[in-house]
Amino acid sequence: MIQILVIALVGLLVYMAIGDDVSRIFRRRAEGYRLKYRQYITRDVVVPTVVLLVLGLFMRDVILTGFLWVLAAGVAYFRIRQVIARKSTITPRQVTQLVIAFRGAYQLQPAAFASLEQAAAKVDEPLKSLVNNVVNVFFTTSEPERAYAEFRKRTNSPLLNQFVYILEMSESASDESVTEALDAFVQRLRRQEELQREVETGLASVTGQTSFMQVLAVAIAFVVALVPGFRRVYTGGILGRVAYIILVTVIVGASYLIERKVTELKEQVL
Repeated sequence: MIQILVIALVGLLVYMAIGDDVSRIFRRRAEGYRLKYRQYITRDVVVPTVVLLVLGLFMRDVILTGFLWVLAAGVAYFRIRQVIARKSTITPRQVTQLVIAFRGAYQLQPAAFASLEQAAAKVDEPLKSLVNNVVNVFFTTSEPERAYAEFRKRTNSPLLNQFVYILEMSESASDESVTEALDAFVQRLRRQEELQREVETGLASVTGQTSFMQVLAVAIAFVVALVPGFRRVYTGGILGRVAYIILVTVIVGASYLIERKVTELKEQVL
């Protein structure tokens, strides 16, 4: 008893001595992790993962529960990869913002890289970092050709390649010619945005029907899991388990193929 009291007293003294410092360190680390991983905690990631985990619990079967949990991990991984891909994608809207900001700065100060530096401050990631890297290459080397080559190397966007061509043109063309080229480019970008919106509107019915079928499939799966008679059909033997795994795999695979096709159609407009 005395030993426990001594240990507790020592622990209390240690906490009083360094507790605040330790708490601050852990709070800083927790905040860092929160900011780093918060971008991945989206509805598209959390909802299907939680649904599959809960469904696995309700199935109360070692094989099927394990299968659903593995599937949940795979879906979470796939969704997180989608989030990363979206955040690294440069959209026509971002390019439009960059070009408009560049045009405004260029009219006041007809210097390509100085204007590009100002325009970078008015766009979001990942385009902001890309432009800043290009500007830094120019200021470091004083070679515009090398900076333009770096710009092209860091992106495969046809829209940005057109913008780089206008930047290269500014080295030899008049300021009026550059401004006219920028105006024409902005008009093309806006038409591209309109086309993208039209495609998304046209695909809305497809995505809506897919979402409805997914909700219906999830509802049926929970009915099977919660009603003992239905659940025993799939947990009572190896054939039932195989049939359940095949059904779930087909449903998830069909959803993936439809979503992939929709994404490809959208990407064709970019």
